[in-house]
Formats: sequence, C-alpha cells, structure tokens
Amino acid sequence: MARVLVFGVQAEELAKIRAAAGGCKLRVHAVPEFLYRQKIGVLAQADIGSLAENVQMGGEDGLYSGEPLGESLLLACGVTEKQLDKLLAALKRAVVQVDYKAVLTEANAGWNVLRLFAELGLEKAAYKKG
Repeated sequence: MARVLVFGVQAEELAKIRAAAGGCKLRVHAVPEFLYRQKIGVLAQADIGSLAENVQMGGEDGLYSGEPLGESLLLACGVTEKQLDKLLAALKRAVVQVDYKAVLTEANAGWNVLRLFAELGLEKAAYKKG
C-alpha cells in the first residue's frame, strides 16, 4: 500500500504535504511522537490510529516518552519511482519544509523511527563535511 508517513511536521507543512501527495494519489499519515519506538516497516503497514490505541493501552512498553526531536521527516512507503518523482516535484513546487525525506527499504524497515532519524542525521553530517 503506497502512502506517506510524516513525523514532527507542523500543521501548516502537513497541509501542504497532504495537498502535494493528494495530486499523486497518496495518502498522508501523521505519526505521533509516542510511536517513535515502533519499527517503520510496521508503521508503513499499520492503521496508525489503531496502532496508537493499542500501544497506549499496552502501557509503557513501546512508548516513546523522550524529548521532542525538533526535526521533521517525510517517509515514502511502497511508492513507485514515478510516484516518488511526482511527489518530490509537487513538494518542491509547494515549498514544503521538512528536514529529511526518505524511502522505506528492506534495509531500514526493521529500524524504529529514532534510529531512522539518527541515521539520516549521520548522512546529513557526512554530506556537509564533504
């Protein structure tokens, strides 16, 4: 199922992302911070609302209760290359501001959201370093 997950995105940017993704026939799901310990492969397949309820009812296990990360992320899941190209062009036209954009892969599907943010931060630092 092709979809876009967003993390740490403010309401104004979320509206622009939804508009851009809608033109690509992609649904956008905002993931609450308390789900940041969940594997992104699970989040990509889950009904976010139902998963949030289940995690909350399960107590502290699996809940992220740390400090807000202060960064935003857009994660494309199950999209074709054509959909991704169209989405990225639409995001650029809409001047969407997100810190990171990523695609769900076999390699990162087992990572939780916190690890994905960490890995993307390392890549960004390495890129800036040259």
